[in-house]
Amino acid sequence: MQFHSFKHYLLLLISFSLFTMDANSQTPIKKYEKEWKKVEAFSKKGLPKSAMEELKKIYTLAKKEGQDAQVIKAMSYGISLQNETREDNENISIAEVEKELAATGKREPTASIIKSLLAEMYWNYFQQNRWQIYNRTKTDKFVKTDIATWGTDDFHKKIADLYLESIKEENILKISKPDLYD
Repeated sequence: MQFHSFKHYLLLLISFSLFTMDANSQTPIKKYEKEWKKVEAFSKKGLPKSAMEELKKIYTLAKKEGQDAQVIKAMSYGISLQNETREDNENISIAEVEKELAATGKREPTASIIKSLLAEMYWNYFQQNRWQIYNRTKTDKFVKTDIATWGTDDFHKKIADLYLESIKEENILKISKPDLYD
């Protein structure tokens, strides 16, 4: 009888320890609702530059406070706003997201989400420019840092690699809470 209560006590202690470790290791989730309302208001009024200024504030605050979901949201929203305000936005946005991915490192599931977003951006670029891309001649031993010089094989490889990398951490992705990234 005494052994049974010891097992019960030990199980209870382990459960409590795991629960408190999990609770202490997580950053409290912030949604920045007041700040997002400002962005939406400017956007609805047709003021993308003002919306972008507010969006940059959210992005900076989210980076500072470790709110990865809000960083991704701000980054995604910023890409669509900048389509309205800057020339050659596709190339610049891809470079910015590549930079964000490098800064994220291996922090999951954030890195996987950014890889998937980046793959989609490359795919959209390819689709919008495919008539030009198909007419390019294939080059060998040429450093292709600018996607404007890429051929179809380059795009297909990059897109496939990013999508496959985005699902590589299957176990982490399975236990991640998707509602944090709504």
